[in-house]
Amino acid sequence: MTRGKALSDDLRGAILNMSRFLDIPEICHYTNCKKRTVERILEDYHKKGTVMREHLRLEMRGAKRSMSAGDLRFLTGVVRHSPDVYLDELRELLEETRGSEVSEATIWRSLKRCGFTIKKVCTMKAFTHILADICT
Repeated sequence: MTRGKALSDDLRGAILNMSRFLDIPEICHYTNCKKRTVERILEDYHKKGTVMREHLRLEMRGAKRSMSAGDLRFLTGVVRHSPDVYLDELRELLEETRGSEVSEATIWRSLKRCGFTIKKVCTMKAFTHILADICT
Protein backbone atom coordinates (compact mmCIF):
# COMPACT_ATOMS: atom_id res chain seq x y z
CA MET A 1 0.00 0.00 0.00
CA THR A 2 1.35 3.44 -0.86
CA ARG A 3 1.99 6.10 1.70
CA GLY A 4 0.12 9.37 1.52
CA LYS A 5 1.54 12.85 1.77
CA ALA A 6 2.94 13.66 5.22
CA LEU A 7 0.87 16.12 7.23
CA SER A 8 2.54 19.32 8.36
CA ASP A 9 3.22 19.89 12.03
CA ASP A 10 0.84 22.88 11.90
CA LEU A 11 -2.02 20.68 10.74
CA ARG A 12 -1.15 18.09 13.37
CA GLY A 13 -1.27 20.81 16.03
CA ALA A 14 -4.58 22.09 14.69
CA ILE A 15 -6.06 18.58 14.85
CA LEU A 16 -4.87 18.27 18.44
CA ASN A 17 -6.44 21.63 19.36
CA MET A 18 -9.70 20.73 17.61
CA SER A 19 -9.90 17.47 19.54
CA ARG A 20 -10.59 19.45 22.72
CA PHE A 21 -13.89 20.75 21.37
CA LEU A 22 -14.89 18.55 18.41
CA ASP A 23 -15.35 14.85 17.86
CA ILE A 24 -13.37 12.91 15.26
CA PRO A 25 -15.93 13.05 12.38
CA GLU A 26 -16.16 16.86 12.69
CA ILE A 27 -12.35 17.15 12.72
CA CYS A 28 -12.25 15.00 9.56
CA HIS A 29 -14.82 17.27 7.92
CA TYR A 30 -12.94 20.52 8.71
CA THR A 31 -9.42 19.26 7.97
CA ASN A 32 -10.26 16.99 5.03
CA CYS A 33 -8.29 14.18 6.68
CA LYS A 34 -9.29 10.56 6.99
CA LYS A 35 -10.68 9.23 10.26
CA ARG A 36 -7.75 6.86 10.78
CA THR A 37 -5.26 9.71 10.29
CA VAL A 38 -6.93 11.80 12.99
CA GLU A 39 -7.10 8.79 15.31
CA ARG A 40 -3.41 8.04 14.72
CA ILE A 41 -2.37 11.64 15.46
CA LEU A 42 -4.35 11.68 18.70
CA GLU A 43 -2.97 8.26 19.64
CA ASP A 44 0.59 9.48 19.01
CA TYR A 45 -0.07 12.46 21.25
CA HIS A 46 -1.32 10.27 24.08
CA LYS A 47 1.64 7.87 23.73
CA LYS A 48 4.51 10.28 23.09
CA GLY A 49 3.21 13.62 24.35
CA THR A 50 3.89 15.31 21.02
CA VAL A 51 2.46 15.44 17.51
CA MET A 52 5.72 16.30 15.75
CA ARG A 53 6.87 13.99 12.99
CA GLU A 54 9.65 11.63 14.00
CA HIS A 55 12.27 12.82 11.50
CA LEU A 56 11.98 16.42 12.74
CA ARG A 57 13.08 15.43 16.22
CA LEU A 58 16.71 14.77 15.30
CA GLU A 59 17.90 16.96 18.15
CA MET A 60 16.41 14.49 20.60
CA ARG A 61 18.28 11.51 19.13
CA GLY A 62 21.73 10.25 20.00
CA ALA A 63 23.72 10.26 23.17
CA LYS A 64 22.84 12.49 26.10
CA ARG A 65 24.72 15.77 26.09
CA SER A 66 27.45 15.98 28.72
CA MET A 67 27.01 19.75 29.07
CA SER A 68 23.81 21.30 30.33
CA ALA A 69 22.11 24.29 28.73
CA GLY A 70 23.39 26.41 31.62
CA ASP A 71 26.96 25.30 30.93
CA LEU A 72 26.56 26.24 27.28
CA ARG A 73 25.12 29.67 28.16
CA PHE A 74 28.08 30.21 30.49
CA LEU A 75 30.58 29.28 27.77
CA THR A 76 28.94 31.45 25.12
CA GLY A 77 28.92 34.37 27.54
CA VAL A 78 32.62 33.93 28.29
CA VAL A 79 33.47 33.67 24.58
CA ARG A 80 31.44 36.77 23.75
CA HIS A 81 33.10 38.68 26.59
CA SER A 82 36.64 37.61 25.70
CA PRO A 83 36.85 36.05 22.23
CA ASP A 84 40.58 35.28 22.54
CA VAL A 85 40.09 32.71 25.30
CA TYR A 86 41.56 29.25 24.65
CA LEU A 87 39.77 25.94 24.95
CA ASP A 88 41.88 24.76 27.87
CA GLU A 89 41.07 27.99 29.71
CA LEU A 90 37.36 27.50 28.96
CA ARG A 91 37.57 23.95 30.31
CA GLU A 92 39.22 25.15 33.53
CA LEU A 93 36.68 27.97 33.94
CA LEU A 94 33.79 25.59 33.41
CA GLU A 95 35.19 23.16 35.96
CA GLU A 96 35.89 25.84 38.58
CA THR A 97 32.69 27.84 38.13
CA ARG A 98 30.04 25.29 37.16
CA GLY A 99 31.63 22.06 38.41
CA SER A 100 31.32 20.38 34.99
CA GLU A 101 34.22 18.25 33.81
CA VAL A 102 34.19 17.98 30.02
CA SER A 103 36.89 17.66 27.39
CA GLU A 104 38.15 20.45 25.17
CA ALA A 105 36.72 18.59 22.17
CA THR A 106 33.26 18.67 23.77
CA ILE A 107 33.57 22.41 24.36
CA TRP A 108 34.74 22.97 20.79
CA ARG A 109 31.87 20.93 19.30
CA SER A 110 29.29 22.64 21.51
CA LEU A 111 30.48 26.12 20.57
CA LYS A 112 30.62 25.11 16.91
CA ARG A 113 26.98 23.98 17.14
CA CYS A 114 26.16 27.45 18.49
CA GLY A 115 27.79 29.09 15.47
CA PHE A 116 31.17 30.02 16.94
CA THR A 117 34.29 29.35 14.93
CA ILE A 118 37.23 29.25 17.28
CA LYS A 119 40.75 27.99 17.11
CA LYS A 120 41.72 24.85 18.94
CA VAL A 121 44.55 24.91 21.48
CA CYS A 122 46.94 27.20 19.73
CA THR A 123 50.39 25.95 18.73
CA MET A 124 51.73 29.43 19.47
CA LYS A 125 50.60 29.12 23.08
CA ALA A 126 52.28 25.71 23.35
CA PHE A 127 55.40 27.15 21.69
CA THR A 128 55.46 30.01 24.23
CA HIS A 129 55.35 27.50 27.09
CA ILE A 130 58.28 25.56 25.56
CA LEU A 131 60.31 28.75 25.13
CA ALA A 132 59.61 29.75 28.72
CA ASP A 133 60.86 26.37 29.94
CA ILE A 134 64.03 26.61 27.83
CA CYS A 135 64.83 30.18 28.85
CA THR A 136 64.51 29.54 32.59
